[in-house]
Parts: sequence; structure tokens; C-alpha cells
Amino acid sequence: MADRAALMEQWFATAARDLHLTVCGEAVRGVGDRTLSGPAATPRGDAVWLRVLAVPEDLAHGPVWEGPVTSQEVTGVYRPRLMHCLTWAEHGHVVRAEVWKRIIEPACAAHETLTNDPRLPAGWWERLHASLDRLAEHPTQRMPRPPEQITVALRQAYGPDVPTRVERWVTQHGDLRWCNLTRTTPYLLDWELWGLAPAGTDAATLYCTSLLVPHVAAEVYRQFRHVLDSPDGRIAQLCVCIQLTRHPDCGPLREPLTRLAYRLLTYA
Repeated sequence: MADRAALMEQWFATAARDLHLTVCGEAVRGVGDRTLSGPAATPRGDAVWLRVLAVPEDLAHGPVWEGPVTSQEVTGVYRPRLMHCLTWAEHGHVVRAEVWKRIIEPACAAHETLTNDPRLPAGWWERLHASLDRLAEHPTQRMPRPPEQITVALRQAYGPDVPTRVERWVTQHGDLRWCNLTRTTPYLLDWELWGLAPAGTDAATLYCTSLLVPHVAAEVYRQFRHVLDSPDGRIAQLCVCIQLTRHPDCGPLREPLTRLAYRLLTYA
């Protein structure tokens, strides 16, 4: 079987051909070549974004696999519209091609961690809060990270005495990093992990991925202090610290995340 990168390129080309799309820019590889995405155009000239995802057949189910498709039931939130899906099986994988309406706005960051001031326009924070508030009102049974998974992760990382009981589970985006927010509106991108999560998870993700730009981190904290300072918000921050430090590309973010976790554990 061809290597993973070559397979993804093959599947991307197959998707573009079968969906009658013209690829019109460089494709972006996801972590571990799990996805390959890039700008394209329909025969009518409509700007779209083609995202191809491939997972082993036994993993093609559950909240993360279903997230992008089921996110279309959420209303009143700034997000791209899923226009079409095409799914097939090949080489022991299930491949799904998603065609999204392309958002003609740059993301706030090119990578998961913020390294520069995104220079947000007036009203940006208000519009983000409006989207998150509407999302919180949406009823769902989706829970990408269930309580038992969170408890195990927290105790493995911080010991048996760490608080793990979550009082409020709220519908959230689940992966609110700066690369998943656009700089103008803002649109919320990449909906694989949306669903119920400890209150403050989105705020914690945005805050933790801001720590290399202290004045932006301070603004995130100011915007979301009411939930970040709650017991659930502190648990959410510890969970995000674990997720980010496990990432192979954590790099310089590791030290401020370690300091943050220490402060949170000392407070607890």
C-alpha cells in the first residue's frame, strides 16, 4: 500500500474529480496526514473548501467522525455551511470528502498556538460571545470527551487528589483554537469536537493557546473570567493543559502551560 501522504493526495484528487471541482490553491495537511484540505471552485465558479478525511474502517463512527456533519443542525452561529459529502471505502479506510462554502477571511493564526497579536476588529469579541451563547443553548447528547475519560486523564497527569467532578456540561465548539477562528466576523471552523463539555472548555482552549502572547491571553481572561475562575473552568483549563502538552508540536507553549497547571492545582 502507498504511504499515507501519497494516499491522501490520491484521495483528494479522486474527490475533486468525482465532485467536479477545480482545485485552485495549495492543499493543507492535517496532523498525521489524517486530513488534506484546500481551496476549490465549482463548475459555476463558486468558491468552496474541499476537505478529505480518512480513518481506519473501525474508527469511522462516533462523535468525532460525525461532528462536521452533525454540526449543521446548530443554528445562529457564525460557521461555514457544509454543501456536500461523498464517502467511500478503500485500502482499509473510510474516506469522506466534504465540500464547504469557502470563508473568504483569514484565520487568526496559521497554527494551533497564537504567536502574534491577531489585531481583532471592533465588535469581534461581542460577535464571538453571541455565537458561543447560541451554541450553549443548543440541546445535544454529543459528548466527545465523557466524564470517565476526563477523570482518568486528570488523575494520570496530576494525581488521585485532583478535582474531577464537573457540575455543568455545556454545548461548546470543543476545539476553539485561534486557527479555528477567522479574524473579521469571526467564523468558527472545524467542528469535529463540538458537543457537551465542562463549562469553560472553549474559553480555556482560547486562553491556553494565547499564553505566548501575554496581552492577548490577558484579554481572553478578561472576556471569560466569569467561567475560567469557576470550579468547572479550572478543570477545563487543566484538561486543555493535558491535551496541548501531549501534542508533539507543543514546543515553547509547554513551559507556560506547566506554570498555569501548577497555579490551578495550588488554588484547588
